[in-house]
Order: sequence, then C-alpha cells, then structure tokens
Amino acid sequence: MIDKSEVLIERLEHPWPAAFLGFADRTTLNSLASARTAHRLAPGQSVLYARHRGQVIGCTSWYQQYRHTYVALDGTAVRAMGVYLCSSEVLPRFRGMGIGGMLYEHRLAECGGDTPGVSVEILGQGSPLSVDDEARPGLIWHLARGFTIVGYSCEADAGPVLTRSGSSSRRTGPPAVEHHVF
Repeated sequence: MIDKSEVLIERLEHPWPAAFLGFADRTTLNSLASARTAHRLAPGQSVLYARHRGQVIGCTSWYQQYRHTYVALDGTAVRAMGVYLCSSEVLPRFRGMGIGGMLYEHRLAECGGDTPGVSVEILGQGSPLSVDDEARPGLIWHLARGFTIVGYSCEADAGPVLTRSGSSSRRTGPPAVEHHVF
C-alpha cells in the first residue's frame, strides 16, 4: 500500500520526463502510440500522469475537440465532436489503491468533463456493448459519475460508448452530433 499523499498528478509538458518516456515504452495504450514512436502526442491530445517517488505509475489522456463515430443504441451511426476521454492505465502493482480514481478526477477537472456531452469508450470484447474484464472498473466509475451508455464503438472491440448526462454550472452544451442509419 502507498500513501496517496505521495502521489503527484502532473500534466505532461515538454521536455518529457525520462520516467514518463519509460512508462510510455512499457504501456500498451493505443492513445500513447505516437508518444512511443515519435515522442510526441497526437494533435489536440493532453496527458496527465501519476508519479510516485520519481516513478510514473499511471496516466490518462483526452482530446478537447475530437471527432469520432459510434453506433447508437437504436442502430444509427453517430458522429460526435467534443471532449473525448481516452485510455487510462495504472501499473498492475499500483491498482486498487485509488490511483486510477485520482487520475480520472483530475482529468475531468482539467478537460471540463463535468459538462454534458463528454464521451468515453470502454474497452470491449468484440461484441456490441461487451466489456473487457480489466475495463469494468472504468465502466462502473463513469456510470457512478453521471455518464450514460449511449451506444457502442465502431472499433473491433465494440465496447460501450458513454456520454456525460445531467446539468452543470459550466455547461457548454452537447457536442455537435449527426445521426445516420446503417
């Protein structure tokens, strides 16, 4: 067990710390593919990472203005633009200690994630709305914080897509959405 007061959540800025580069090289997060190969983030991407005693133990990222497509629960294709929450990962030996929750809370605060229309895809298992076992805590976390399942990913994993519901004092409105029948 670690003392969470010793965990620092930091925004990734240049020059990147060597500890983050080491984490990026070890992780399988698709959202860090450009960090691994080109040592740069994708356009519009922001990253927060958790550091404990000099070691990066987790990270999370998002896009502020991102266009993505998913399948709505009624079978229509939805093209959305807005805040899109990407992958998060905590190193296995630090899981179950609240580090992922710390990263998520900081991410929502930084990206305006308390507004309706923020979206996230949860890793699935290949059939519509399926959830990968390792992604189940993320699904539960989002549902407990006002996200609603609105469809599923067009990716091969076909995991659920959730958007933020409800109202907020910082409401900026939902993302631009187009519906198309398959």
